[in-house]
Amino acid sequence: MMGSVGKRRLVPALKDWGWCLGIVLAAFAANTIVAMPADDDLREPRQFTYGADGVTNVTLTAAETKVMVGDTPYTSLVYNGSYDAPLIRSRPGGTIRLTLDNRMDEMTNLHFHGMQVSPLDDGDSIFRDTGPHQTGQYVLTLPPGHSPGPYWYHSHFHKGAERQVSGGLSGPILVDGLFDQFPELRGVRERNFVLRNFQKTFTGRLASEIVTGSPSIRTINGQREPDIRIQPGETQLWHIYNVDANQYFRMHLAGLRVQVISQDADTTVKEVVTDEMLLGPSARISILVTGPAPGRYPLTTSAANTGPAGDTYPAATLGTLVSSGDTVPTVRITGAYPQVPDLRRVPVAAHRRYVFQDAEDDANTFYINGRRFDPGRVDTTVKLGDVEEWTLFNPSQELHQFHIHQLDFQVTKINGKPVDFIGYRDNVFIPALGSITLLVPFTDPVILGKFVYHCHIMEHEDGGMMQVVQVVRPADYAQAVKLEPLGGIYGDNQTCAYLRNTGRDAIDATAPAPARTPGSPP
Repeated sequence: MMGSVGKRRLVPALKDWGWCLGIVLAAFAANTIVAMPADDDLREPRQFTYGADGVTNVTLTAAETKVMVGDTPYTSLVYNGSYDAPLIRSRPGGTIRLTLDNRMDEMTNLHFHGMQVSPLDDGDSIFRDTGPHQTGQYVLTLPPGHSPGPYWYHSHFHKGAERQVSGGLSGPILVDGLFDQFPELRGVRERNFVLRNFQKTFTGRLASEIVTGSPSIRTINGQREPDIRIQPGETQLWHIYNVDANQYFRMHLAGLRVQVISQDADTTVKEVVTDEMLLGPSARISILVTGPAPGRYPLTTSAANTGPAGDTYPAATLGTLVSSGDTVPTVRITGAYPQVPDLRRVPVAAHRRYVFQDAEDDANTFYINGRRFDPGRVDTTVKLGDVEEWTLFNPSQELHQFHIHQLDFQVTKINGKPVDFIGYRDNVFIPALGSITLLVPFTDPVILGKFVYHCHIMEHEDGGMMQVVQVVRPADYAQAVKLEPLGGIYGDNQTCAYLRNTGRDAIDATAPAPARTPGSPP
């Protein structure tokens, strides 16, 4: 894909997929929540941020609450009393200590999407649930080389995630560090755009059943069609998060071109310029926006169709960029872009094939390689230190959105055709009746444990399109494979289960690393 993209093309690394998808172009103290000043029509989310010790202390209270969805009142499932959930801020080498206070009458849990942290014990494990009116604890230790940029947290409770996330149980995470990669950007205004889609009902309550494509309210930071202010020539850094369960956003800013500097919190390795941004469920993007001549410029999402068996979405205006005031100098990136290894130059340890398939006789049932999700079974065992090639096939009449926890990957082919390399990512859609080929680096010792890969259209995830992978030391591989039918070598993702199953005193996290961990220094 080209570093500078022509008119009416998708973000590179997305543009090659657009035609084959069937989508129609139609520093405060720790433990402090910060309310941002209302100096603009578009309000920033409130923030939990870190102190001098690098620790962010967070309490998320999940409850059924009457809130404003845009300008309409609804009773829904939200965090901390607001449809606009708080932003959690951290930094490479930092720690997030989080209490999940579940005041709902149903089970829930949390996943920290895209973050390169341990899945074991109190870490990012979707195998732990928090019961009604109970609390859960999470401790996330970010490696010093953790990639900066936008991430998000959300409910990952199996068979309940779609409805809970649709209601509002999701929110943004921002890992600082992009200004260290691009020092010339220090001083530009940094903004967060959290995209949501709420299904309308006649009852004034969250729908009991989510029907993707139904009439809905789309918001930015919980607001409906806000104004977004900028001066002519001014450079702003926008982090855009799709935290919806199923919705695709194909975004345009009145034909204005923007520079993409990060996809899924993976910094691009070269200049990428576009006038369209396609964000599937779970995708994030960081862009530089330059203030145009004075005037009003709508930020829109186009109509979309995910395939004959998929969903349709109408076009909508999300907000309006309002350019006014004196012209100011534009800030541009003048230094080198951070580089990461092109994994096509790394030896591949294994080739795997996965088929993402809809059931023929049940619209609510979905498979990977003919299996539905079973949390008590491991489907794939990988040796720490290996880079593997995964080819994902989609024989369905609708697209699927692939995501794997704990790490990033490199897309190398779409429908068998090689693609250009602009950086890594943590989710990608598989074209209807098509395929995607990935290189997946299981090289960072922090990912020892078990986690999942799945379709991130949560309707499909809840319907079974999810599997379990365990990453183990090479010396434990044979034992881990033997234990796959029993839940694997890590049991319920606890260190004590690993020690019991191996007879070891502790997990040895050392292993050869043939490829650099995405986000770590070169």
